[in-house]
Amino acid sequence: MAESKEDKIFKVVQTFLGDPPLIIWGSGATIPYELPSMSDLNKKLKASIEGFNADNNNLESELGQDKYQEQIPIIKKIIWDEVSKKDILVLEKIITNDIDSFSGIKTMIKKFTEPHPRILNIVTTNYDRVLEYLMSYYNFSYTDGFNGKVLSEFDENNFKKEHMINLIKVHGSLNWFDVGGDIRFSSFILKDTEPKIIAPGKNKYKEAYKGPYRELIQKSDSLIKDASSFFVIGFGFNDEHLTPKIKAKIKKGTPIVLITKKASCSSYKELEHAEKYIIFEESKSGKTKVIYKESKTIDKVEIELEGDLWQLNNFIRIL
Repeated sequence: MAESKEDKIFKVVQTFLGDPPLIIWGSGATIPYELPSMSDLNKKLKASIEGFNADNNNLESELGQDKYQEQIPIIKKIIWDEVSKKDILVLEKIITNDIDSFSGIKTMIKKFTEPHPRILNIVTTNYDRVLEYLMSYYNFSYTDGFNGKVLSEFDENNFKKEHMINLIKVHGSLNWFDVGGDIRFSSFILKDTEPKIIAPGKNKYKEAYKGPYRELIQKSDSLIKDASSFFVIGFGFNDEHLTPKIKAKIKKGTPIVLITKKASCSSYKELEHAEKYIIFEESKSGKTKVIYKESKTIDKVEIELEGDLWQLNNFIRIL
């Protein structure tokens, strides 16, 4: 009996992600949970920042322009407020046990932490706490590098613990604040205290060489270098630090699986260099476009499958 298109795709995914992958968790991963998209942030910045181009295709490049540099503190606060409002609503859903929409996250983490030594690494550019909320709710042991106590300090040795999910938040988090000149973790909002997130733009690189961002970027570099495969969720390959590192690995044959509502131009550009890749993105209503390449000696294939397999909740059944 001939192998179906669906069975073929599923086998490719299972082969690529046979060992626990390095997960790259982008802003597109949390849009299903109503966190703001880049388009949403563009609209908000347009309303608040004079001369802002809301039609830009890359927020990083747009905010890198000299005309915005004096307004970066205001821009950072606008972004923090927009993400925080939606982030709190996610927590309220979880507290009231309205958790069906998050089932894919639970299944993903459980699947990839089953093999010994039960360590999973997730690199994210997101500020929100969706993953932290879900991991806490389901009693998964994790660390973002902080000690988890009120006003705790960052300690990179936390990433060396066994049986742990390491969450590498390279651009900071909603619950990191400036306390006495140091970045501290707080589970509640500290009013009149500067939130410590890195906004897109030129200042990003200056801030990234300060602790704990420096250590987090070094950790992400190490994880990318050692990755046996990549599972990429909603990441658009616009980050100028992570993207070149991932590109260097996939050019040498490290397999990569991308699921997203709509693959960005940057995603297509970077994955052209991959020897082994598979992309799941939304096609017509209720269908998924799949583009994959099994090796550098085999041409890429494009097909369409039934179902919204580009969504994590549906994709995860493949594994």
